[in-house]
Amino acid sequence: MKKILISLLSLCLLASCGRKDKKDPEVTPDSRESVSISETDFTQSDAQKVFAAALDEYCGQNACKAVSVRIAGKDITGTYTYTENGQTRTAEGTLYDVSVNPSDKTKYSASKTEFKGKPAPEPSEDPEDKDGKDDKDDKDTPARRKFDLDDKVDESDEDARNDTKVYEENGIQIWRLYTRKGTIEFSGSYEGDSKFLIQIMDLKQNIKGEPVNMTKAGEIEGEMKIDEGYYYILIEASGAWSLYWNRTYE
Repeated sequence: MKKILISLLSLCLLASCGRKDKKDPEVTPDSRESVSISETDFTQSDAQKVFAAALDEYCGQNACKAVSVRIAGKDITGTYTYTENGQTRTAEGTLYDVSVNPSDKTKYSASKTEFKGKPAPEPSEDPEDKDGKDDKDDKDTPARRKFDLDDKVDESDEDARNDTKVYEENGIQIWRLYTRKGTIEFSGSYEGDSKFLIQIMDLKQNIKGEPVNMTKAGEIEGEMKIDEGYYYILIEASGAWSLYWNRTYE
């Protein structure tokens, strides 16, 4: 019996000595600057961010909004809505052969981008370069102006997220506000005899939408869905008005 126990003990010691501890494999960061989305962990959320960035660049001052996005191999296809002549329309866009930075998938490139909808507006001409052309359709409207406004916000300012009037001149007021994702609703009254306009702009003064566009006196009613962030609210009127806005969050 003693010989059997000694033999078993020897086997156990030999087995213990010969065993190596397993270690988890080391993960090496992907150092490539660009890689096809079909060759990396590219998610639906990543695709939505890339499509939204491309759509924003394409639409310019038009108010476009992504509705759905899908990944097909190396391509990203999505649908979006835009407003034309007061009507909401739906169109499709595709980014072909998309590559991204593995460490920051919002940095992307595509061999071709195709949107089947309203083209981005062309830059307005400088009136001084028109050589006597008829300028009846080139009035100095807010849609074509660039105001002297900051395109960044100092978050260290404890009042940065308060609604703040930043411009008032020639019948135009501009307010800066911060909001979470949701809907902003406008209500009030207008006593003028012509235009009353509300435009929502991002901090780069790209127009995101016109929730109110009136041509005569009356009750002010309008709303617009909006993503989280800072915005400018432009109000233009040719008469007396009172206005309130309220946010409802998703």
